[in-house]
Amino acid sequence: MDPESDHNYKPMKAVGTVGYIDPEYYGLNVLTTKSDVYGLGVVMLELLTGKRAIFKNDDNGGTPISLVDYAVPAIMAGELVKVLDQRVGPPELNETEAVELMAYTAMHCVNSEGKERPIIGDIVSNLERAFNVCDGSHGSISSGAFSFVSD
Repeated sequence: MDPESDHNYKPMKAVGTVGYIDPEYYGLNVLTTKSDVYGLGVVMLELLTGKRAIFKNDDNGGTPISLVDYAVPAIMAGELVKVLDQRVGPPELNETEAVELMAYTAMHCVNSEGKERPIIGDIVSNLERAFNVCDGSHGSISSGAFSFVSD
């Protein structure tokens, strides 16, 4: 920028869609690669549940609810089937582990603390592993569950 035009400079704020924005951004006003991981986790939860990032839940009188607040407690309680998209039907036997791996990966991605979220490489590894389980290319993922390294 030309130094003479500095007085015209205005700091830019990040913009994003409610429901996908890293919760840490609200307090710190800093975006990081872990902010992108959060948004990716929300998208993965959308794929699993068939619901939008913020949706009206019929169970509580149509009050808007965050998909993270809706899905994560069920995943943590081992009740993933309660939040899966009913239009798709239950996963087949060879898909169950892959769906669970995707759900647990998404759950880690939307951790409220950025430092606790996985790095992109680990997310890709887990999603590839999930794909391979469905594809029949590799054996069960039970023995080598997750690849998460926080930085």
